Amino acid sequence: MRRVILLLILWAGATLFTRNAGAREVNLEGWPVPNLKGLSPYSMTVTRVDGVEKVVEKFYTPDGGHVARISGNGKVFAFVIDHDQEPPIDFLLLDTEGYGKFTEKLGPLDTYSIPRWVSD
Repeated sequence: MRRVILLLILWAGATLFTRNAGAREVNLEGWPVPNLKGLSPYSMTVTRVDGVEKVVEKFYTPDGGHVARISGNGKVFAFVIDHDQEPPIDFLLLDTEGYGKFTEKLGPLDTYSIPRWVSD
């Protein structure tokens, strides 16, 4: 019986940790995006994902963090924010509809797909 209770406690703790670390939040008004004016990219990668040319530009921020702007086919659909330059990222903002509103905020364990509107 003790073994069963211990397993239940461990399972509940792991479930709570996973849910909190990967919590996806929605803000229909849109989350504020980072201001990249005056920042120069220190890294840029280009890959092909599901027929979309995906570009990730990374910028250092004055406060010691970094941000990344992610675009596909020339359309910006996400920003990554990390305040300390150490993994994992703090969060990712995603424009799911293509209206310039970054309405989804994903945690470091959440996954995302390139929104359909990027390839239209």
